Amino acid sequence: MSCRVVITGLGLLTPLGASPGAFWEQLLNGVSGIGPLTRFPSERFACRRAAQIDDDALPAATGPYAHELKRMDRFVRYAVAAAGGALEQSGIAGHDGGGVFMGVGMGGLPNMEAGVVRQDSRGPRKITPYLIPSLIPNMAASMTALTYGLHGPQYTVAGACASGLQAIGVAVAHIRAGMLSWAVAGGTEGVVTPIAFSGFEALRVLSTATNGPPSPRPFDAGAEGMIVGEGAAAFVLEKREHALARGATILGELTGFATTTGGEQIALQSVAGIVSSMAGALRDARMDPHDIDCLYSHASGVPRGDACELEAVRTVFGGNGHAPTLTSIKGHVGHTFGASGPLNLAAAIAALQHQTVSPVLNLRTPRTECDGFDVASEARPRALRNVLINAVGFGGINSSLIVSRAS
Repeated sequence: MSCRVVITGLGLLTPLGASPGAFWEQLLNGVSGIGPLTRFPSERFACRRAAQIDDDALPAATGPYAHELKRMDRFVRYAVAAAGGALEQSGIAGHDGGGVFMGVGMGGLPNMEAGVVRQDSRGPRKITPYLIPSLIPNMAASMTALTYGLHGPQYTVAGACASGLQAIGVAVAHIRAGMLSWAVAGGTEGVVTPIAFSGFEALRVLSTATNGPPSPRPFDAGAEGMIVGEGAAAFVLEKREHALARGATILGELTGFATTTGGEQIALQSVAGIVSSMAGALRDARMDPHDIDCLYSHASGVPRGDACELEAVRTVFGGNGHAPTLTSIKGHVGHTFGASGPLNLAAAIAALQHQTVSPVLNLRTPRTECDGFDVASEARPRALRNVLINAVGFGGINSSLIVSRAS
């Protein structure tokens, strides 16, 4: 690699709030952002819970594009809010050369659905001219760039649930290649909408449990599905020399990344694909498996997916105490699709800073595939140097990122 890439800013918006400190504290304390579905009437759906963000949690739109931003779909407003937090923490405002790299899985599905309903009920002449600009996937990156006056390269990555992690990987590649000194990168998603629930219920991947232990239950023998979540996380990534020259605080270093194709069916995970992604990230970081201390996994509580990831982890790392400590944040924030990898990265940065692995929420009886692994059923103090993050998406997309303790 031609240079080292570090993180100097972190911003997020989650069902657990918009403060990175509060987000970490609630992860540690087992607080769940999942509750009754209130965004729309839920009686016709088997799954009636979601991890939603309250409207009053969104910062008020400001700046020359505030009028337009208020009319954007949620995924756009979430991204702009998260990016603003990252830029503020980094203190990089005024430095030239910043690009924007944003991952989005499903774009403005809520506004698209609402537009179809409005057209059918009131006719095409009643559609707002803001409809198309509000929902196209690039608007998360575009409104971030416009709002904060960023004039470098702009990329939107649409890689299903791996979108956000892939966007960060693309930004890292640009910085390593000397194409820019810093960038805002992350992922965003906001698809708590009827058509999303209909589609996921048709796939039979949503939790429909109404009694017994709460769901989702990553790595649990009784897991029966995921819960839809929403949110965004964004980071300021910098060339290490650039960050040191301006006296920035370094939160962590991105040392390895890989993304691969591999799968047997478009909506199912592949052991071989996840193996190749994790192995590629290790090669990129010039690390061996024993260098990884913790894995913030993709695990969402969908039984087959969790089993595939566990088998892949066993293939790469082995078991019997030699594998990294495993955890998942899906029980806290649901499955946030394109934002899931970046939210895992936010948790991993805090874990490195506090030398503690946050617990898997709702884990009662670990799956048999967990045998030999240290699964964090409670907060786990541990010496952490390097943390690996997985994100897996429909279409056979696999992504893995390694973040290392600041040095």
